[in-house]
Amino acid sequence: MQISIGVQGLDKVQKKIQNISNKAKDTTPLMAELANHLYNTVQDSFDEQKSPDGISWNPIKSSTHKRKNGSQKILYKSGHMQDSLNTTHNKHSATIGLNATKGGYPYPVIHQFGTKDGKIAARPFMPIKEDESLYDNVKEELEKIIEEYMKL
Repeated sequence: MQISIGVQGLDKVQKKIQNISNKAKDTTPLMAELANHLYNTVQDSFDEQKSPDGISWNPIKSSTHKRKNGSQKILYKSGHMQDSLNTTHNKHSATIGLNATKGGYPYPVIHQFGTKDGKIAARPFMPIKEDESLYDNVKEELEKIIEEYMKL
């Protein structure tokens, strides 16, 4: 007595594996999408005056309001900081940053985390916390983008 077992559909499985392999070899499109998402996250923070996890920024002090000639927009004076927002990406990474300085000092860092003495309140706009981790909601969105990219 002889029993034969045949497997069908391996060509489809092999094709799916090849597709995954091809996507993993050059992740430039994925990195571009991740960089774009991070850029939009920061833009949304500035536009909505909230941290990337949706917490409203502390209002500006009346003295700051006067210095800004009546402008109510938080973290906006000339737009230099927002205009310095940039992204780069390549096959292996997606990067977002701000190149704003005043007198050589990178002041966006102070606005992101505030000062230890509390004179300048933290008004986070970048998707990274002080412990260098991503906000949970940002991390989840990035994971969704990666999963969607790698779908079969």
